[in-house]
Amino acid sequence: MKDALPRAARLFLLLAAGALAATAAREAVDALAGSPDVPVLWWSARALGLLAYVALALATLFGVFVSSRGAGGLLDKGAVLRLHQRWALVAVVATALHVLAIVADPVAGVSAFAALIPFASARLTGPVALGTLAGLGFAVILATTVLAKRLPRTAWRAVHASAFGVFVLALAHGIAAGTDTAATPVSALYLVTAATLVGAVVQRVLSTRMGAPARRARGERS
Repeated sequence: MKDALPRAARLFLLLAAGALAATAAREAVDALAGSPDVPVLWWSARALGLLAYVALALATLFGVFVSSRGAGGLLDKGAVLRLHQRWALVAVVATALHVLAIVADPVAGVSAFAALIPFASARLTGPVALGTLAGLGFAVILATTVLAKRLPRTAWRAVHASAFGVFVLALAHGIAAGTDTAATPVSALYLVTAATLVGAVVQRVLSTRMGAPARRARGERS
């Protein structure tokens, strides 16, 4: 099925998502702008961090859809693969800029060494370490993706499956290190993305279990 949804439905969903995003952005600004003296680098680091998290969540979600052959045929497999790759690229760029903004911000108190070495930060040691571990895990996944043709398929799949762990680390880092976690739009974002990904994984597992008897039956008939 080339188009999972009619054009009118996609347009409606796009407009609805835009309206919700605009509302959430306004509420987030109202909740976070407690002081007019908030540094620009701090705002940039938080915005880039949230963008990196959303991009990672979407890349992981579409990765699940790729492994389930387009969510069991509901989505176009080629489009899902492209979305997986593009959101992964956005996650890489946003994460790199997020780290640079954090290191450049003197108020953050996180050095370049602390950003790259887990538990090396004197400030927010645990929360920063969670982000560092997530970044290192993401880097390993990207490296194995580049070298996929030179690696055994089972090894590549095992490393790629660790993307779920990377997402959990990124989520924990955002909750623990983010000063805006208590803001309703941000906490709702964490809840919705986590619940959506869990739902996609459950759908993937159930579709695999339900499809196994059918595949065995076809094998016996052949």
